[in-house]
Amino acid sequence: MHAFSAPRRASSVPSTTLTPPTTSSSAASATTSSPSPTSTTTSHSSEAPSANACSSTLAGTQPAVAQAGNFLKEKFSVDSVGGRAGRSGASDHPAGLALDFMVDTKTGNALAAYVLAHQHELGAKYVIWQQRYNDGSGWSAMEDRGGETANHDDHVHVSFERGAKVSVTC
Repeated sequence: MHAFSAPRRASSVPSTTLTPPTTSSSAASATTSSPSPTSTTTSHSSEAPSANACSSTLAGTQPAVAQAGNFLKEKFSVDSVGGRAGRSGASDHPAGLALDFMVDTKTGNALAAYVLAHQHELGAKYVIWQQRYNDGSGWSAMEDRGGETANHDDHVHVSFERGAKVSVTC
């Protein structure tokens, strides 16, 4: 098992720390969004800050999914993440085993590639992005589901393995 850390700047100049995102949920869906950043200024000593395990709470998902999701959310500066929600048909969302990262194309491409490159360490089962599916064996085209969100053009969907062991720091 590998431990990953979201990027940190090591510097002797002051840095800005952002307030953590807030989470809201309802019976139908759960979404996380970041408030306007509130900052505090601190000075760094010659020691790098200690890494903390990522939160195991995110949009009503299972703890390991939340840890991986919080890591990815921080690493790719994602403002909105959907989690546990009811869905028609087959989906990992109702079980809290899937996340939807609402992103632009550039961020989505980078996030999808990163998840697939670190699939085992993140406990990822598969990724859906831009009407394509990838379980680690390469991209496969999906049928047209009729719209931008249904075709996963505005978000990267990541489904996670049940019981995965995730070790990431934020």
